[in-house]
Amino acid sequence: MIRQFYLVNGIGSTYFFDYRNQTLISNVGDLGFSKQNTFLSFDDEFVLVESKNPQGSLAFEIVFLKGYAGYKEFISFLRKSTDSLRLFYKCDNTLKYCYVTIKSISKSELKSNTIQSSLTLDRLSLWLVKETYEIKVAEDKTGKIFPFIYPFNYSVSYKGIISINNDGDSKAPLNILINGAVNNPIVEILKDNEVISMMRLKVLSDNCIIEINSASSNQFMNITEGGITKSIYQLQDFTCDNFLFIEKGIYQVRFTPGVTGDTICKITLLKGYVGQ
Repeated sequence: MIRQFYLVNGIGSTYFFDYRNQTLISNVGDLGFSKQNTFLSFDDEFVLVESKNPQGSLAFEIVFLKGYAGYKEFISFLRKSTDSLRLFYKCDNTLKYCYVTIKSISKSELKSNTIQSSLTLDRLSLWLVKETYEIKVAEDKTGKIFPFIYPFNYSVSYKGIISINNDGDSKAPLNILINGAVNNPIVEILKDNEVISMMRLKVLSDNCIIEINSASSNQFMNITEGGITKSIYQLQDFTCDNFLFIEKGIYQVRFTPGVTGDTICKITLLKGYVGQ
């Protein structure tokens, strides 16, 4: 079983811990998890009332095969990573990542033309897996059709629905990307054919890109038209949830663009796992 690790910074640069960067990784620790549990005591029995995933750390041993030059290259990569760092971990064809920040890195003396260092990362998120779905809308012609010109169209509505499964360890945010024409678009979450959560935007456009990021640490609603991007936070229907999350289990997602054009809705489910 071959395991692969690499870091990606906020500008998309990648640092591989393998022969591509002449940097090898070993003694990987703390890939498991621990829970912070709170209990109530009833005589000799205990009842779990709260369970949290505390912030943890990841520890590695890394060897720079190019010695001081390799060490300096890694430090240069870290200095360019002023915002976010993602640590990617691939094993058994499964790719997961978590957000991290550098806690410490040691520097040993040159030995056999190599430098061995201990690297510690503070983990800022669960291990995350992205799953992307595309909702394809379909024309519904079951409505009433008039044989003459009429100012309202009762016969056509475009809707699309998909099924998604959150098998992670916590509720997962839905990131939404809508591309095309819209007229007050709606995204609904359904369980057993019942709408349990929804997003609705008061937006009318012949051609736009709408992006909604629901992750709690970076929530936003933007629209891009004619190459110009701006916030549409104020155009949400505040009677709805709008920033959508999926609890553990199987749910349906329904998209209604409000128009009959070729509008595409891409849904990204960000599943979180407590350990490897």
